[in-house]
Amino acid sequence: ASSPTYTGDDSFGVTSADEGGGTVYATDRTNKTLTVIDGRARKVVFTAMLAATPGYVRFAAPTTEVWVTEPGSKQIEVFTVSTSNQTAPKSAATISVPASESLAIDGTSGLAFTNGDASTYAIDVSKRMVVGTWSNGCKTARGLEVDAAHGWVMVACEGGLVSVLDEKTGKTIGAVTPGGSGLDQVTYDAATLRLYVPSQDSGTMAVVHLDPKSGMPSVLGRVDTLMGSHCAVAAGGREVFVCAPATGQLLFVNDPF
Repeated sequence: ASSPTYTGDDSFGVTSADEGGGTVYATDRTNKTLTVIDGRARKVVFTAMLAATPGYVRFAAPTTEVWVTEPGSKQIEVFTVSTSNQTAPKSAATISVPASESLAIDGTSGLAFTNGDASTYAIDVSKRMVVGTWSNGCKTARGLEVDAAHGWVMVACEGGLVSVLDEKTGKTIGAVTPGGSGLDQVTYDAATLRLYVPSQDSGTMAVVHLDPKSGMPSVLGRVDTLMGSHCAVAAGGREVFVCAPATGQLLFVNDPF
């Protein structure tokens, strides 16, 4: 059968990827698989079946594992992997979570974070268990990032709110409404303390700066992207790659602020 025409939705195909030690890990919602790609050789080296339909995949450096959220089954599946790509990933455990929208792992503290609608869950990576449930100020939480050096957790809400939480206590440091709606994935540049927040409904991306001492967020401004752009990756030096899936483009955006 022929593949369906891609229209920008995320109901099928490869929708999440992460890198660790030169290896790329990608999840495919159509086939329910985890694919291991040698980033230097640019070839697939292993494919493993998942227990359920995947959401996000992230490399957990503290334990040399790969974590895959499986929101329909209310769990995170944990795979042991080899950084040398000599052995196939092996499903080692599942972590029960009430919800798992987005996923971020702090390699310094050994904590992972994922979102429910109005809650953000802190997970001990080594113990593979939820150790904190925090209010994030959202009605529907989406994107998630962490600043390991400062212990900040940044949460983007579907309605346009961005909250910054203290990683140790879960308390809200501050929140801003940068404008736009349809927030999804966000990206953070730790060197400049800037969070980039694409709005797929407005075709713009907000630039949010975190105060280096307090972590209090403030909006510097917005830059144009394209309608439907909903994910971004900071490349450093105030440069950001932004996905525009409906048009099949990857935008290269300079932060002018």
